[in-house]
Amino acid sequence: MKIHNILPISKANGPGARFVIWTQGCRRQCSDCFNPATHDPNGGCEIGIMEIIKQIPKEEVCGITVSGGEPFEQAEELAIFLEQAGQNQLNRLVYTGFTCEELAAKNDITINKCLSFIDILIDGHYTKDVPSVLPWTGSGNQRILQLKHGKIINVYEKSDFDGINENEGEIIIGFNGSIIATGIFNSSPLL
Repeated sequence: MKIHNILPISKANGPGARFVIWTQGCRRQCSDCFNPATHDPNGGCEIGIMEIIKQIPKEEVCGITVSGGEPFEQAEELAIFLEQAGQNQLNRLVYTGFTCEELAAKNDITINKCLSFIDILIDGHYTKDVPSVLPWTGSGNQRILQLKHGKIINVYEKSDFDGINENEGEIIIGFNGSIIATGIFNSSPLL
C-alpha cells in the first residue's frame, strides 16, 4: 500500500485512541487541501499490508483511521487492510473526498467491499469556505456516517456530539525530533 505517514496512536482522528495511516496519492486535489503532500502518487513509500497491521498497538487503540490522499484510489489494498483490522476487532474509520453515494454509484466490486468493512465514513470534498460543524471534519459539507454492510444506517448531527471538543488537535514530537500536527486546530485542519 502506498503510504504517506503512519501515526501509531492518536486521539484527534476519530473517537478514542486510534492507529492512523495517511495514504499517498489523490487525483481530487481539493483547493486549499491541508494534506497537499499526499497528492503525488509517486511520493510516500510502499508498505505491505501485513507490515502495517503488525505496527498497530492493538492493546492501546480501539480503532484505525485511514485518511489521505484519497484512500479509495487504492481500493484493493484498502479492502484488505480494513478486513484485517476488523479481524483484530478494531473499529474502522475512513476519510474520503467522495460522498458515500458517489462511491456506491461507481458500482465497483472492490469499492463496495471496502464500504462493507467501514464502520464510520467521513465523506465529502474539503471546502475551505464552509466552516466545520462536526468533530473530525475539515469543512461543514463533510458528513460523519455510520455504515453497516456498506449501507448508511446513521448520519450524525452536531447534537450527537454535544460535549465533544470539535476542534481537537495533537502535536507529537518524535524521538528523532520530527513533528506531526494532526487533527483540527481552530477550524484549520492539519495532517
